[in-house]
Amino acid sequence: MSVWSAKRRFLYGGSFILALILVGAGVFWRVFYHAPTCSDNTKNGNETGIDCGGNCLKICTPDALKPVVLWAKIFNISGDLYTAVAFVQNPNINSKNPSAEYHFSIFDENGKLVTVRDGKTSVPKNKKFAVFETGIVLKNQKPKSADLVFTSFSPWEKDTSSEPKISLIYSELFATTTSPKITGTISNASLVNIPQVELVAFVLDNNENAIGASRTFADNLGSKTSQDFVFTWPTAFLKEVSVVTVMYRFP
Repeated sequence: MSVWSAKRRFLYGGSFILALILVGAGVFWRVFYHAPTCSDNTKNGNETGIDCGGNCLKICTPDALKPVVLWAKIFNISGDLYTAVAFVQNPNINSKNPSAEYHFSIFDENGKLVTVRDGKTSVPKNKKFAVFETGIVLKNQKPKSADLVFTSFSPWEKDTSSEPKISLIYSELFATTTSPKITGTISNASLVNIPQVELVAFVLDNNENAIGASRTFADNLGSKTSQDFVFTWPTAFLKEVSVVTVMYRFP
């Protein structure tokens, strides 16, 4: 057998083996390889956690700052009916949380626990917002203070979008000796329709302490439209009112 013939057979054999390897690699790639995604329940790609961090929309919980509870209070609405309110700030500039669970504790003047309310709320990005627990009935008890603690969070989500352009115009508090009231108008100057806007009013005394709070909603706020709103309280405030603040957020 000539040297050339041996080389030719070696070349043909090597090419055949190489072709088999390439075909096998292609089959393996198509059958067994799955590109990293943000929903495969596996830490892969450039993720810093399971389906979070890196290029994923979700932010790993340890990488997000916890919301700060600025204050929490209990307000008497009428008779034995109360509303607990907390004022919270989300320090995360470009991230929000669609579902945060919380624990609202109500105490009497001696610091004794009166009742507990658990609930859920969304956390808007880079914003101060209110958490309300309404319809609290406390018979033969005098609540004095409240405390709110967040107990768990769903995965945080990146949000770098611009909010719709919203403007508020509202009155001072009037009818203060009977049924205090605030009226106003919310306007949507953006090009998008907004399904719902949460509106919250705070009434502050001369020391800028909240002595009243109320909440309402503007539903189906269309593009380039406005809606009127009103806040009312059933009884007069015991302290002199100094400041009225109305704010909004998208639930």
